[in-house]
Amino acid sequence: MRSIAIILLLGMLISCETDPQIYDPIKPIPIVYALFDDHATTHYVVVTKSFGAEVSPQYEGKIKDSLYFDTLAIEIGLKEWFTREWIWITPEKVVGNKKDSGLFLHPYQEYYKFDAVIRDTPAHWDIRTTYSIDSIILRINIPGYDEIFCKHNRIDSIRIWSPKYDQQYLFLTPKASLLFQWDYDPFFGPVQPHAWTEIDVQFEIIERLAGATRSKWVVLQNTLTYQPHSKYQEMNVTYEEFIREVLLQIPKNPDVEQRKFGEVKMHIVGGDEPMQQYMKFFDGHSDYNRTLYSNIENAMGFLGTYTQVTKEGMRFDWETERGLYEEVRLRALKFAR
Repeated sequence: MRSIAIILLLGMLISCETDPQIYDPIKPIPIVYALFDDHATTHYVVVTKSFGAEVSPQYEGKIKDSLYFDTLAIEIGLKEWFTREWIWITPEKVVGNKKDSGLFLHPYQEYYKFDAVIRDTPAHWDIRTTYSIDSIILRINIPGYDEIFCKHNRIDSIRIWSPKYDQQYLFLTPKASLLFQWDYDPFFGPVQPHAWTEIDVQFEIIERLAGATRSKWVVLQNTLTYQPHSKYQEMNVTYEEFIREVLLQIPKNPDVEQRKFGEVKMHIVGGDEPMQQYMKFFDGHSDYNRTLYSNIENAMGFLGTYTQVTKEGMRFDWETERGLYEEVRLRALKFAR
């Protein structure tokens, strides 16, 4: 009995001295996100730090600015294609966007922004803020840390081949599908392939009710990944696919007196490799406790670019509309000219 008591006493003493430490303070890790649209006029950079780093999270969560570093210097470099010179911009610090409720709830959030069109277009032409850019550099200096750095090529804009730029009417029959075809426009700088492209085609359905009209939209979406040997990317919408989607997306409604076809519009978004990797993380394809992808030195996060284009004001031609209004499967939805 005496030996057992001694063993138990020693076990208690050892356990008291070696109890596991639930929280182990570590140096915060900078978290940086910068995603630039090549036709946007304003761009944003978010700089925060890792969770529960300097003090225990139960105390840190009560400090309203615990997500941010007290001091940092940030620069954006844009390499101008014609002059081959670097244009350096110091983004403006902005404090003022309200945050949703939850941990780290506080009245304001911080981010950095700067104004520049990095792909010049006549609509945005302003010699002070418009540049033909092929490369972007991000530099951030935080006291006590190595310089945060990333250099990245700008993505190339989207060039639509079908429908044609000025095409207004679309033709769709059981034997002829709708073709949407595009590629990339490497007019300035090196080609930065699109790692993924998402296209949305929307067909307006105009509904007439008693004394009013309203619009519903049938949406067809396709996501494509980059194929290095393909000249174009394309999406085909067959007649059968269109009929199927109309029947799936437009429910029967006794209050609707009549339906007819209206506008057709398309929207294409292209993203580069960093954006594709971020989307995989954001959509839950990887462990939320780990950021599996980062293209920024001495920090976690990413710098990426994307581009988008919209074509509106299209509609079906007379022959297509006549065939659709005579389609037996659509009669229950009260389509009529």
